[in-house]
Parts: sequence; C-alpha cells; structure tokens
Amino acid sequence: MNRIQKLKNDVYSFEELNTLEKNATKLNDSETLNLIEQSRVSKLAKGEKPKSLIGEDGRPLTRRARRQRI
Repeated sequence: MNRIQKLKNDVYSFEELNTLEKNATKLNDSETLNLIEQSRVSKLAKGEKPKSLIGEDGRPLTRRARRQRI
C-alpha cells in the first residue's frame, strides 16, 4: 500500500501525519497536504484524539523537556 492509499484509508496516526505534513510542506506537495487535512478531520469525526503535547505537570512532552527533567 503506498502513501497516498494509506492517507485515504486513515492508516497513519496523528504523530505520523505531523511528520508527513512537514515533509510535504518542504516538497510543496499540495495533494498530500490536502489528504493529510482530510485524514485529520476524518479521525476527529471518528472520535480519535491526538496525544497531548503537554504533560500533567505543565511541561512539554518533548525529548528535550524529558532530558532536562533529570
């Protein structure tokens, strides 16, 4: 299954969609960007939610923030 088919079938997670969006933006790939937007809307309509980017303690859930926590 290629990337376009996976986007049409909502196979990718929200995190993977973010990565695909970054790559598509760099390549100016408008078809992929449109499919990413449709996939996000479809996932939200199905009740899926993206993971929170901020932890319970108010710190970002990034590698840098986790490293600085120690």
